[in-house]
Amino acid sequence: MEKSFGKTSLPFALLLAVMLSAFIPARSWSQQSVETVNPALDDFFTNLMDKYKFVGIGACLIKDDHIVWRGNYGYANMETGKMINDESIFQLSSLSKTITGFALLKLYEEGKLDLDEGIDRYLQFKFRNPYFPEKEITFRMLLNHTSGMADVTSTGPVVPSKVGRPKSSRGDSDMTLEEYITQLLIPGGRYYSEEYFKNTEPGTAYSYSNIGYSLLGYLVQRISGMDFSAYCRQNIFDPLGMDDTGWHLRDLDTSRVIFSYSFSPEDTVPVYRKTYHFGEPGYPAGMVRTTMDDFSKFLIMIMNHGRHGDVQLLKPSTIDIMLSPQHIPGMSSRSFKLIDKSLCWLMIETNGSQYFEMNGFSGSIFTDAMFSAERGTGMVYYFSGINMKNMMAVPEIVNTLDEALKQY
Repeated sequence: MEKSFGKTSLPFALLLAVMLSAFIPARSWSQQSVETVNPALDDFFTNLMDKYKFVGIGACLIKDDHIVWRGNYGYANMETGKMINDESIFQLSSLSKTITGFALLKLYEEGKLDLDEGIDRYLQFKFRNPYFPEKEITFRMLLNHTSGMADVTSTGPVVPSKVGRPKSSRGDSDMTLEEYITQLLIPGGRYYSEEYFKNTEPGTAYSYSNIGYSLLGYLVQRISGMDFSAYCRQNIFDPLGMDDTGWHLRDLDTSRVIFSYSFSPEDTVPVYRKTYHFGEPGYPAGMVRTTMDDFSKFLIMIMNHGRHGDVQLLKPSTIDIMLSPQHIPGMSSRSFKLIDKSLCWLMIETNGSQYFEMNGFSGSIFTDAMFSAERGTGMVYYFSGINMKNMMAVPEIVNTLDEALKQY
């Protein structure tokens, strides 16, 4: 997701104090009796903070219907000294796409769409890859990142040379989702560009797309007749009791939202840049902010075949469709061995364990979630204060948490 950085500006004495104390872990334990103390994990994350110079880390382990361990380390706001705790709200970034996909599948379960039909009948315009104008784009193609859109590269979002692209804003975006989609995807729109598309036939090749998931959110909005964020509130967040989760800052207690940080890999001593709370007009692609407790409810519901407590959000058969292998050619492994891709999650193997996995990266925070419905286990973690070098910590974190899960 695009965002703007502003350099942290601190008096030297305060900056020195922050730097010296940046790696003292903050711990906050839940009162639920099911949670356990794990000194080995505390030591691991404390050492990790020092090794990679992270600003903050949050993590939890899930077994069956509960969080069985959680840890909070470092800063939610370096400048004020506020520490991360159980109440901290963090950004999911692209992990938010799992919620967007889930919202669409609720409409699918209600018989309001077919995954393999063209999406044009639900839009007020004809949407095509300009290189294949006769080929319809389907819901499955958008879910699978095979629509032919190519708006994300290894170095970041594509910014067309002639029209640019809608920018993020401090606070919530003033541009509506409908304005974003119509100005971006209708030829002649202010931000329309063929540079967002690949010359590959839709349905045949994988190419990760934020805009594709923004379009899915807009389709949920069109089909349901509700604002997308309101639809998710009514049909996902409220039924699960995810009271501290929202797509917009205006839906949250912003005093609890953590700030994220980045620094240059060339820094001998990290000079952290603070990312202020921002909004994106294409928010269904990555703007959910939530707590560990809230997002764990979402994972537990999926692990329990669509049920959380007395609430059945999706039928088990629909969950099976959501998690079914898609056999997409041309996908490459990155941090973990890639087995396949389901509609909304990657299917990976690491440390001898198989998981459904999805992550999110915004340039200053990385968020990751994994679960195994077969074993009834899962993990969620995030870290802030990042650059492209210390991202190498990801397999180290996951394999350590995986080993810990095997003890429960």
